[in-house]
Amino acid sequence: MLALLFGLGFSAMSQIRIPGTTVSFQFPNGGWKYLKTMNPAKNTTVYLYSYSARVVVDKSGEEVTPFMRIYVKQNYSDSPFELAYERSVQQPFQSLEEYMEGLPGKDGIGYIGAYTGTSDGKDYQFRMIYFRDGNNVVEIRMETTLDTYDEMAKEFEDVMKTIRTK
Repeated sequence: MLALLFGLGFSAMSQIRIPGTTVSFQFPNGGWKYLKTMNPAKNTTVYLYSYSARVVVDKSGEEVTPFMRIYVKQNYSDSPFELAYERSVQQPFQSLEEYMEGLPGKDGIGYIGAYTGTSDGKDYQFRMIYFRDGNNVVEIRMETTLDTYDEMAKEFEDVMKTIRTK
């Protein structure tokens, strides 16, 4: 476990492998740090990273922490579209754009979406993809507040372009 955390923690320019999958990615511009791994349900693992290259400030002057969430559903027999639907019921959002081109793995779908946080009332925007990797379906989501999204969009795109399956 210590080796896994060590590998996830030093993520600047190295190839990062998602445990239990053939998926890898990079942070080509550096500036991201590993936060933690969670297991919210059986056969489900979540990895969290935060953007720390510089301070991101929204229009009201508050510091914002853009983040990346990797959600891996192991031994998932349904399609990525089914998982995307299940997750959207759990965490509703408005789809601003959907796409299916340029995604890793098989049977993928990508979104640019937005929602209003229920606990803080802030508006958020994200880039998210779903795809199949063997018996797993992977969700990768990069998110920040709506008014800082344009500032982070290229960073999010650059990371998403590095995602590969073996």
